[in-house]
Amino acid sequence: MLRLSPRERKKRMFEEFKKLISEHRYIIFVDAYRLRASMLQEVRNLQKDMGFRIKGGKKTIFFKAMQTLYPELANKIVDDLKGQVLFIFTNKNPIEIALELDKFEVDLPASPGDIAPGDIVIPEGNTGIPPGPIISLFSNFGIPTKIIGGAINVMKDTVVARAGDKISANLANLLSKLGIKPIKSKMVMRFAVDLKEGIIIRKEHLLPDIEAIKEDLARTFESAFKVAMKIGYPSKYTVKPLLLKAFMNGRTVSIELGIPTKYTVKDLLIKAHLSAKLLNEKVSA
Repeated sequence: MLRLSPRERKKRMFEEFKKLISEHRYIIFVDAYRLRASMLQEVRNLQKDMGFRIKGGKKTIFFKAMQTLYPELANKIVDDLKGQVLFIFTNKNPIEIALELDKFEVDLPASPGDIAPGDIVIPEGNTGIPPGPIISLFSNFGIPTKIIGGAINVMKDTVVARAGDKISANLANLLSKLGIKPIKSKMVMRFAVDLKEGIIIRKEHLLPDIEAIKEDLARTFESAFKVAMKIGYPSKYTVKPLLLKAFMNGRTVSIELGIPTKYTVKDLLIKAHLSAKLLNEKVSA
């Protein structure tokens, strides 16, 4: 197989970036720092079904391709292209894609230097590991053990790291031997661009808090509904309660004025009966 020179590889990458940019409306920029290869492969498997193309490459070459096609927008994002970056090209709604990928995560073994995403617990029970030098690892972390049936048994659930702690080489080794995968790997979205409109979609808009938006909409609807009911504004949401309110008001007025209708005759008879009873009691007294 013919090997390309560094210059030829750069040229080919430039043309590929240029083609991808010209064929898609949106680009999502992903922080690739410490993104595990296994996680990246899982995301690549979603490309066809979700309608996107993910690609890595030199930022400088991407930027040159971007400048060739969209110079003004390229200059707006140059300061955001720091660190390691992956590029997701799509013609679909980037918010929908970002929200779906944000939910997608895989459990990974810990590596030395990783930060514990939550409390890491060694559970009580049979580890299936035969006794040996590994016993010292359990002891180092204050994990009570006992040899039962030729295997190391943990005698009670034991917290070996708190959320935010840095995982040591010894702990990473122990967790690996126990088959515990405490690290959550997921795509970290930085921002996106709409090439057609020439705008930048910041992270807070790319990954909106859906539940908070739902709550805001519910409060807004409730307030609008109350105002509409107060001023008698008819809509598909208020027409039934407004008609019911008008009916009840009309019924009350009819009873007060003594106007008999099929809706008031029973109440008028009861009212008349109570009035007659009260009058009789006064006369009898």
